[in-house]
Amino acid sequence: MSFHWKSPVYFDELDPHGTLHHSRFPVHVERAQSALFEHLGIGADLNYAVKELHIEFQTAFTSPGVLPVEITAERISATGARFGFRCGHYAHGHRVIVKVDAQGRPAPWSDWYRVAFEGLR
Repeated sequence: MSFHWKSPVYFDELDPHGTLHHSRFPVHVERAQSALFEHLGIGADLNYAVKELHIEFQTAFTSPGVLPVEITAERISATGARFGFRCGHYAHGHRVIVKVDAQGRPAPWSDWYRVAFEGLR
């Protein structure tokens, strides 16, 4: 199972050539991941830091509209989680997050989070 999000792309996100600027793709992935967490009802495990972000661009997104974003769970460790993403046929990649405690140190995921994560595989 994966999570699907329709992320609105606005005119002000396009570069002078009318193409969605490459720096905006992570914003849309972040919005999709936030929507996923809201959908799952995750609370305490929302304290995380992004450790890694990898994007491969395939084709240009050339007008305001809806960018489809799909999020999938790839693997989970004691404190980290790797999510794959696909932004339609425009870009794909992965994002690694690390759960952190109040002091910003890595912390273990809750059992509830692990179950929710496995449900996205």
